[in-house]
Amino acid sequence: MSTTAQAVQVSLPSKSKARDPSQVRSVGAVAPVTIEAMDEAKPSSELGSADKVVSAESLGQLGAQFAHDFNNVLAVVLTSVEMAMRVGDPVKANVFLGNALKVITRGRTLTDRLAAASYACEVPAQFDARAVIERVAAQAHDTAPRSVKIACALDAERSTIRTDARFFEEALRNLIENAIAASDGKGTVTVSTRNVGGAEIRGEAGRDYLAIDVRDTGRGMSDETRHQAFDLFFTTGAAEAQRGIGLTQAKDAVRRAGGVATIESMVGQGSTVTLAIPLATA
Repeated sequence: MSTTAQAVQVSLPSKSKARDPSQVRSVGAVAPVTIEAMDEAKPSSELGSADKVVSAESLGQLGAQFAHDFNNVLAVVLTSVEMAMRVGDPVKANVFLGNALKVITRGRTLTDRLAAASYACEVPAQFDARAVIERVAAQAHDTAPRSVKIACALDAERSTIRTDARFFEEALRNLIENAIAASDGKGTVTVSTRNVGGAEIRGEAGRDYLAIDVRDTGRGMSDETRHQAFDLFFTTGAAEAQRGIGLTQAKDAVRRAGGVATIESMVGQGSTVTLAIPLATA
């Protein structure tokens, strides 16, 4: 096998027309999140009341987000059905009902992701991450503003990993959506892959990793913001648009796979979030 990776550019279709707002993914992702307010190293008998209050508050906020997002599902379904009943044209009515069906499917996905938050639902499997990256990038291309370009540079020669594919896909989707939001409606979001050694990731040799970089050309972060970026519910965006869960979920998903997540950023020069996941062994 050649030791030189071949750079592969993935072509995404051009955005030839404006999209119907009702078809844009508006349902927030509720995916596996580990509440780290309680120290896992402590026995439950040693947990103080303050730890329990913080954990309960975090779970309450997570439940509120789910209620908000599911209410969005119901609102779109209700509006679509009402319009279908009013138009009197079967063709137009089918369009509205089709929109309702799509959002109902997203609602079902939303509840599945909430259930998937439990470790009991985790199903690790070996798969090619490249195929997942290409699919998620194509979906992001379809829903991103037309002024934001989604690019891929999948240079990694090896991309087979072992983890829960659902958790990995949602982590990647969250990173791309965060990068799009940080772009302020313009610029480029680039998803790239590379193979790196364990010495570069953890300072110890012996295992190779797939590194996935999600880079944006947006406003960037200060050091203070960057150090808080992975904290649960921390966000610099509008409350309705960003709820501070995406980066936490991504870090947790990578941790479950035995990897690490990092951020590099400078104000005015964009940000790069890297997910480094161990390559599957034969």
